[in-house]
Amino acid sequence: MVRVVPLAPGVSDEASGIAASTTVPDRFFLIDDGTGADELAVVDDRGRLVTRVTLTGMDADNAEALGGGPCGSIPVIDGARQCLYVGDIGDNRERRDDVVVYRAGEPDLTGAGPHLTVAADEWRYTYPDGPHNAESMLVDLDGSVLIVTKPRNGAAHRMYRGQPGGGELSFVREFPIPGSTRPLRTILTGNVATDLAATPGRVLLLTYDDVHEYTAPDPTAALSDFPDWPTRSLPFPDLPQAEGIAGAADGCGYVIASEAGPTGSAGSLGLATCR
Repeated sequence: MVRVVPLAPGVSDEASGIAASTTVPDRFFLIDDGTGADELAVVDDRGRLVTRVTLTGMDADNAEALGGGPCGSIPVIDGARQCLYVGDIGDNRERRDDVVVYRAGEPDLTGAGPHLTVAADEWRYTYPDGPHNAESMLVDLDGSVLIVTKPRNGAAHRMYRGQPGGGELSFVREFPIPGSTRPLRTILTGNVATDLAATPGRVLLLTYDDVHEYTAPDPTAALSDFPDWPTRSLPFPDLPQAEGIAGAADGCGYVIASEAGPTGSAGSLGLATCR
């Protein structure tokens, strides 16, 4: 079942990334891509605002990705076992050869009040080969990040790895993505990845018109090899500008975050369940 849930104006009008809470079911963290963003909105599966989370130390220029994953080898201040990663990696003009990932311990949303504050680490990275625009990011088991570029003119997507803590990104590979099953917005934008999400044995790749699911051939498969895994297209909700995706805890469903789009006034969620 696929359904669309509108968000109230002002909750997250330019939602560009989403991560599912691991502490409370059906709660989702959202990031806006506006300049100066320093907080996450938390909403439930009906689109209602639950709380806001300020990430101290974050001042994003163009935050296009948000993902949850292991904290890795570098401990976080509050000792959290799961972390949230905000990717300040967008650059439509392709003038930035440096990007920032902000990492924070995932706050427990049980009984959360109207506002939470969490300390964030700032990890700065530089591309080895000049500026790129990107909207997609995965977190590997060791806490390293995999950034996938958003190419122009039908070029291949490029994947880069950033080690925990920052430094120079290392080029991993190029790869194509599946063609669109229902080309609508992609006729204008090109068929490009707007986000990625990983859960055990599964990677979801979002474009403006499609969701592609990659399934690991075995439990030890490297996350960076996901473009080689078996893939299939999943149902896609009717959304104006799909920008972020997160996998559901059941290993089957997913939730998409959409910006308001060129003619809208508020963001929205698209939720797909297996029920």
